[in-house]
Amino acid sequence: MKTASIVIPTFNRAHLVVRAIESAINQTCPCEVIVCDHGSTDNTPSVVAQYGGKIRYIRREEDNGPIVCWRDGIEQATGEIVHINYDDDWIKPTFMEKTIAKLDDDVGFVYTNVVLHYQDRDETSILFRHPPEIGRMEDIVRYLLQAPLTISPSCAIFRKKDALKNLLSQIPNAQGIYGKDSGVGEDLLLFLLTSRDYPKYVHVPEPLACFLYHADSITVGADLAGNAQDLVDAYANAKLYYFSLPGNVPPPKMLQNLFFILKWNYLSGTLVKNALRLIRQPSRGMRKLRGVLTRTSIDKMFVQDQK
Repeated sequence: MKTASIVIPTFNRAHLVVRAIESAINQTCPCEVIVCDHGSTDNTPSVVAQYGGKIRYIRREEDNGPIVCWRDGIEQATGEIVHINYDDDWIKPTFMEKTIAKLDDDVGFVYTNVVLHYQDRDETSILFRHPPEIGRMEDIVRYLLQAPLTISPSCAIFRKKDALKNLLSQIPNAQGIYGKDSGVGEDLLLFLLTSRDYPKYVHVPEPLACFLYHADSITVGADLAGNAQDLVDAYANAKLYYFSLPGNVPPPKMLQNLFFILKWNYLSGTLVKNALRLIRQPSRGMRKLRGVLTRTSIDKMFVQDQK
């Protein structure tokens, strides 16, 4: 069996990181667990110390941004396969076992469905409605290029060599509040750049990853602060960098987008559901469709529920 490492980058989240660590330790297959702490000023060191030899704790006194922390943890990992588990997320016990089993030689990455947990209310929702199991890499690339944000690496696994190669330290020309050292865009490019070397990807439809919906997360915080468009623009900059590379999927035209939307919804089993929604609420449905085709609004046609 392939060796695996779970990397938990953390910064001043002692109150949350325990759940991430516990979920990593309790995997049904053996995994190295690395907590990488860059500059926390809270009680993270004492919280982590209670786990002793069950984990590896990497502590740096200076905070140089999330990407440096992510890469540090990955560089220190001894496993062939790595999973980046953000400190406010956690995974179910079979996450690593079930995803590693799908990572064949021609598969670039595997990601699972997600349960979204709301911090301020006793409620959960399932995040994705994506086609299940093995898919063509060009299809997930089309999805990622049309979606306003990205699939989070926190519900995916990659080969260590691919993560080190494709997790850029910085996106060229990154600027704005979600530019340099923000971690926004580099996560998307980890998927897009990895896609260049493999013909297939796998989506496990079972919700094996858990995300916390709370004000301190980047996506939720951007929405609450009125910065949602700045976040979308940052991801658009990452896509422009991807398009600038030779041999990549070109920007799709409107009819190509429409065909892809129909195909994606058909394969994910939501074509009829979305068609009925369009019939029942035609004005709202057409606004969504126009937004997807022109990339001017946040795409919610590809998900069951969104943060």
